[in-house]
Amino acid sequence: MTQPGEDEIPEQPAPPAEEVERDEDVAEWDEEIETGEETQSACRCGECCRHLIIEVGLDDANREPKIKEHGSPIYAPGELTATGQPELEGYLLNSPENGDACAFLDQTTNLCSIYETRPWACRVFDCDGEGKEQLIQLGIKPGSAGRSR
Repeated sequence: MTQPGEDEIPEQPAPPAEEVERDEDVAEWDEEIETGEETQSACRCGECCRHLIIEVGLDDANREPKIKEHGSPIYAPGELTATGQPELEGYLLNSPENGDACAFLDQTTNLCSIYETRPWACRVFDCDGEGKEQLIQLGIKPGSAGRSR
């Protein structure tokens, strides 16, 4: 079964901001975006971009239009939606053209080509903390160039 094209499925309008419960982390992240405060990643090994499944939401795609161009649309099945029709809910950024790494990872430099507008999941991923433990559990220790030992 093929997925419907993005232009064939109406996006559901987002609820008004005052109706959305926001947790503190998301509110802080929004403030950083609005004030232009740059967030930094200390690791720069690129292992998370190469080996984790990277799914992002519609808000990320609205903020960074390249996500719509290079990501693969993810649809909620019709039987799970209010309309009974498949609905676009986000994008998968892993790209076969980039060795199944994130479409925005520069494989030579290990840098993100959309770093300033990178998705929320990328902003909160902590490669020095729990994220590092996730990579180790997967057999991908940061700095190992993706090889399990």
